[in-house]
Amino acid sequence: MEDMKSSPAPTLPAATKLASDEELKAKYGKVYRIGMTVSEDVELLYRFKRPSVASYDRYVKTLAQIGASKASKRFMLDAVVEEDEARLTADAETYPGVAMAIGGKLTDILGLTSAVNLKKL
Repeated sequence: MEDMKSSPAPTLPAATKLASDEELKAKYGKVYRIGMTVSEDVELLYRFKRPSVASYDRYVKTLAQIGASKASKRFMLDAVVEEDEARLTADAETYPGVAMAIGGKLTDILGLTSAVNLKKL
């Protein structure tokens, strides 16, 4: 995926104004930007605060109980900044796979990665 800093901003309705990254950092502390291109060359961009350990624990528990899709959706909605929540909720209805993609990136923030080495000594 290309660097989101150099990508153009997503197309939004004229009445929609995104909060600046600096405003969000002041409000939430560390803020992460996740962007993607979905079918029909639609660009989506959302900002997230660091997921809490409690949210991650609920995610893992929910994975086993009701499945990955619903667990990922709840997990991403726990972490999305308030200013992007309505857009993300609407987009997740149109593109349900967005929840799985974003959920995977949010777990990376917490250290769940496949880039782990194992070596027999």
